[in-house]
Amino acid sequence: MEEVKFAQLDQQQLDKINELEKKIGVTLVAYDSATMPPQGSGAYQASNSTPNNHPS
Repeated sequence: MEEVKFAQLDQQQLDKINELEKKIGVTLVAYDSATMPPQGSGAYQASNSTPNNHPS
């Protein structure tokens, strides 16, 4: 199993995360993309594009 690490964020990034958490009512977690498994590995999927919203 590969190790996934939390991202190191500066104060401005933390403030933005906190603002978004309050706005959408969820807890957000930032991971270090350098430690993420490659795309298509069947594990986490990383994307630098706009996220797709899927109905639940």
